[in-house]
Amino acid sequence: MNRLKRFITLMLPLLLLGSACNRQIDLSADYKDISFTYAILDVNDSLHYFKIYKGFLTDENAYVQASDWNNIYYPIDSIEVRLEEYNSAHTLLRSQVLDTTTIVPKENGIFASPKQLLYYSDWKLNEDCIYRLVIHHNDSGEESYAETPVVNHFSIRRPTSSWNMNLQQPYAIQFYQSDHAACYDLLLTFAYIEVDTTTGVIEHKSFTRRLNSDLIRTPSAAGIVSYSSFTPHDIFRYIAQYIPVKPNVTRYIDAIDGNPYRCIRLSVWAASQDYLYYQQVSTPSSSIVDNRLEYTNFISSDENAYGLLASRTSTYVDLMINNSQDHSEDTLVLSPTTRALNFGYYRNSPLFPTE
Repeated sequence: MNRLKRFITLMLPLLLLGSACNRQIDLSADYKDISFTYAILDVNDSLHYFKIYKGFLTDENAYVQASDWNNIYYPIDSIEVRLEEYNSAHTLLRSQVLDTTTIVPKENGIFASPKQLLYYSDWKLNEDCIYRLVIHHNDSGEESYAETPVVNHFSIRRPTSSWNMNLQQPYAIQFYQSDHAACYDLLLTFAYIEVDTTTGVIEHKSFTRRLNSDLIRTPSAAGIVSYSSFTPHDIFRYIAQYIPVKPNVTRYIDAIDGNPYRCIRLSVWAASQDYLYYQQVSTPSSSIVDNRLEYTNFISSDENAYGLLASRTSTYVDLMINNSQDHSEDTLVLSPTTRALNFGYYRNSPLFPTE
């Protein structure tokens, strides 16, 4: 999602000013209503948010004008936003007019903050259905829309919760292919606590590292996706890289969701084809030519709608530091790689379960 935020921040002012490929900009042209919509549906979510901007015309500083709420959002009564559900035969099953909320804060940036206007749905998504977002302009009657299938639930084949963290050879992470998924990301999270040796104050901390450098999109014929560029023992190197040395704290592994010794979460994210297209188009080019394409899957009669409607979902497995099997906790506490971080044995942690 951070990439999506960066894309919106960087590209929207360019889209408002005109296409980079069109050198004949008519400064006297009439204002044209252009919408920008972004949403990623997730079958695991109970609420689904949709961000809808409008273009604005100004002869003043565009960045200053973009910080004005009224310039970038449609008046609520000027558009109707609908979410529609279709089956595989493209028969409409249900339709919902979306309400708005400002409860989700926006980070500071070019556009108006900390409030932001979001449209939302509380539907439980059906994995076998296609979802269409429709924006109806009440004054003109014009509509724009985009569709996405739902990326289905899937599961991780290996590793299982008990594994050899000290393994120093490449290890193939495998997971079952998700329906309607075109690309995947692998994230590794390590959870730990810090105990201040003076005050005894406990802080829960973690870091997350992306394992793959590029999106994974090569499933096998058997429907299993495999990622082989991972060595379990590298986790100790990540720990030393992301956790700073602090002489006044003692550290212990944390129990994710209260499960003892399970302090590492391997998450796999899957996203739809339109998300992959968006990534491919928006990724900076290595070429010296500066022209950039603009990807959108929104359809409108006057080509005045831009944005992305896509879907994604995730699954995970929590992995153990298992001293009885592979002495991985000894490695964390005693090895030259991580010894300076002052990790103690989990059995001595103030949060170690006593029952």
